[in-house]
Amino acid sequence: MEPIAVNRVTITRELFAESHAAVFSHRRRKMLLCCGIVFLAFGLLLLAVQARFPVASALCVPALLSGVIVVVWALTLEKAELKKKYKAFRRRNGDASQRVITCYRNHLTVDTGTGEPVQIDYPDIREHKETEHLILLLCNDHTGIQLAKDGFVTGAFPTLLTAIEKAKEEAERSVGLIA
Repeated sequence: MEPIAVNRVTITRELFAESHAAVFSHRRRKMLLCCGIVFLAFGLLLLAVQARFPVASALCVPALLSGVIVVVWALTLEKAELKKKYKAFRRRNGDASQRVITCYRNHLTVDTGTGEPVQIDYPDIREHKETEHLILLLCNDHTGIQLAKDGFVTGAFPTLLTAIEKAKEEAERSVGLIA
């Protein structure tokens, strides 16, 4: 079977950080910040009423401390997650990892050069995101494929995107026929 596109990408620390920033959950950060602010507000409320209710003085310090910890955690979460994930990536792949992504009509294969290529069917790709240097294909199982924008040896991203959309439509039609 003839490929419709071939992409070569070398994932460096900078590209890894770029892709991480594109998929980082800002909603989770916002939720943590809100929880931290609620703890802080509750602690301040307890601090204000501790003269009338002596029990409040025992709870206000833990509530304030918890609020501060959660807010600081939310503010440092993205950098800490990036550091942890890059460390794991580096342990597996070294400083840079070269990959060849070969795109066919119904699937793509990712070859890292270290073993059997991984095959991903297009209906398993839920969305794509573009960054300055990368195109990220995000899969249903929370994995992702990084394509270099300037790394297409043959074919182009619009051709690949069209193939992905067609494969998804065919999969939906076949599910509709079965149901």
